[in-house]
Amino acid sequence: MNSLRQPGKGIATLRGAISSWAALRSSRKGSTAVLVAVAVPILIMLGGLSVDQSYVNVRVSMLRHTAQDAALAGGQYLSTYYTTGSSATITSKAQATATANMSTAQYGTVVPAANIALGTWNSTTQVFTATTTLPNAVQVTAVNTLANGNPVYTFFAGAYGKPTVDLSTTSVVGYGTGKAFNTIILNDLSMSFSSEIADQRAADIAILNCVSSAASTTSQVGLTAFTGHSDTLYALGNAVTTLSAMTTYINKTLDYCGSKSMPACSGSNVASGLYSAITQLQAAGLANYTSNIILITDGVPNADAITYAKADGIYPTPTSATPVCTTACTDADLWTMAVDQAAYAKTLGINISTIYYSGDTSGSANIATYSADLASLVTGTGIALVAPTAASIDSAFGAFCASMGSAVKMVR
Repeated sequence: MNSLRQPGKGIATLRGAISSWAALRSSRKGSTAVLVAVAVPILIMLGGLSVDQSYVNVRVSMLRHTAQDAALAGGQYLSTYYTTGSSATITSKAQATATANMSTAQYGTVVPAANIALGTWNSTTQVFTATTTLPNAVQVTAVNTLANGNPVYTFFAGAYGKPTVDLSTTSVVGYGTGKAFNTIILNDLSMSFSSEIADQRAADIAILNCVSSAASTTSQVGLTAFTGHSDTLYALGNAVTTLSAMTTYINKTLDYCGSKSMPACSGSNVASGLYSAITQLQAAGLANYTSNIILITDGVPNADAITYAKADGIYPTPTSATPVCTTACTDADLWTMAVDQAAYAKTLGINISTIYYSGDTSGSANIATYSADLASLVTGTGIALVAPTAASIDSAFGAFCASMGSAVKMVR
């Protein structure tokens, strides 16, 4: 019989349906409550770990930049190691920069002194070797570690057994690494400089080693001598592949003027050497900021009773119509020619460095004058070194290698 016609049974059926619906709703609420009870802690945990990870990422970035900045700061003072025999300045500059980035009060000592090392960087093998023998690089390791007393503390991960995180990052700053240093070495072989030919040889080899080890493997190097005229002893060639042969030549053949296989003596004319070097670099398409002329001399101009030609640097520039002189040239004329050639090299972007030895020059006043005059020829990123005795050659050319990379490169 139809239940609608039986009110009692219909009401009972309705009540049953309502009860079932209520039971179902109660069951679903219970399940949801369980799910919520389980999910909320997980979500909190994941959110907390996400916060921790974000914080750690920020600290990693801070530490990396601090290591890089500290290495750059210390590296700028690498040459002080050669002049003082100490790395104290390098260490203090690196640590000061690190502290400026990440204060000791807040982050602890992120760059301990023991984490600053001098060494050499091999751009081919990408390996830093700690050494104090002619170093060309500075390595800095910045740390936030438990062992160093300054770990990174987490906000939430401690509840899961990870209250701290250790961070460490290393940066190396190398000088000249990977950059072309196309270099012509100018040797004064005049008689007045003959007493220091041994220093001349040692200087040449120090420069060769510096260029071949610190610069790009594509770098070119050449050796030119000058007296009153210039003479190309070793044409521009790859610094790496010609290193051995050039070293042998310097040790066994290079000598002062008038010696076997050497040019005849005819005074001392720096301009002729500069003109030759500039011309060689131009012919090779290298007369620009990547090129260096390194002039080794006692700086004393000495005119001889000869006729000077264009190749001797008598014209201020290649387009000049009037020479400084051709015959009856004076010492002052030769110096003017040297200044002119240096000025022209500067317009091309060529870097000129000078290395002064006293040679036969006597008297402190004369030595001071000639070394200062020679230093005035420096152009671009070149440097002026004074190495009056053989004993100081290692430190002098170590300083040259350290400052060679006026372009400092972050290599890691």
